Amino acid sequence: MTASTAGRIAAYTRRGNTVDRAAATEPARRALASKWLQEIQAEFPDVPLATQQQMADSRRRAHMIRIAHLPRRRAGKA
Repeated sequence: MTASTAGRIAAYTRRGNTVDRAAATEPARRALASKWLQEIQAEFPDVPLATQQQMADSRRRAHMIRIAHLPRRRAGKA
């Protein structure tokens, strides 16, 4: 069994045992949002917080679009 397959099995097992998926993934989403905001605050310290939050959200969205368009790797292929 490949590491990818084992990971998928673990993920599906966890999801199968989780009643509230949104609550289960909230800490990770919050941490990632904080990461984006910290990057913006380091680059633009004088910008108001509300604007920094909008900029961080835009960077997050751009990142998600980029990774959505990456070529998909097929299981078993390196």
